Amino acid sequence: MTDPRTDKLIAARRLDSRTKYERTQQALATLVKNGNQISFASVAREAKVSTWLLYNNSDLKQAITEAINHQTNSASQPASTARSASVDSLRTDLELARQEITQLRRSERKLRDRLQRTLGAEIEQIDRSELIARIADLEILVTKLRADNTELLETNARLTELVDQQGDDLDSANTLLRRYMKEASRAQSAAPS
Repeated sequence: MTDPRTDKLIAARRLDSRTKYERTQQALATLVKNGNQISFASVAREAKVSTWLLYNNSDLKQAITEAINHQTNSASQPASTARSASVDSLRTDLELARQEITQLRRSERKLRDRLQRTLGAEIEQIDRSELIARIADLEILVTKLRADNTELLETNARLTELVDQQGDDLDSANTLLRRYMKEASRAQSAAPS
């Protein structure tokens, strides 16, 4: 049984992903239609998504790569323009990636600070007397478990000894049974028919 809140979060996340995917497809189609220079950075800008999404979604990555290849191989664009545009697009990609890294670092620092404050607040909320009571309870539990362990070890030793004795008794009984069977066999063969 799942939590309804979790289901809502998952549904919202899926909807957001689908919206970004469709927005990216539309942005790529618009760039191709208008004859604009196509790069991962230009598609990301047009669709207002991160380049990370474009590189990590195989369908989007393939569509953009095919559009770039088609545009590069197109006879309508001279080779020198295509080369310089690809260098410019790479520089733009690099700059966008740097900006995204900077934003991610800021976000990570904020989250780390928030986590530290949250954990600190949780620790401060625990009362010293409550901690002492917890420790006392744990010490009682440890003492009880040690006593139980000692008792179990003693019981195990007694049972092992009993098993050994019964094994010896069984061996003796087997030996006596074999002797009895031999004697019975001799007596039967010695008896006159």
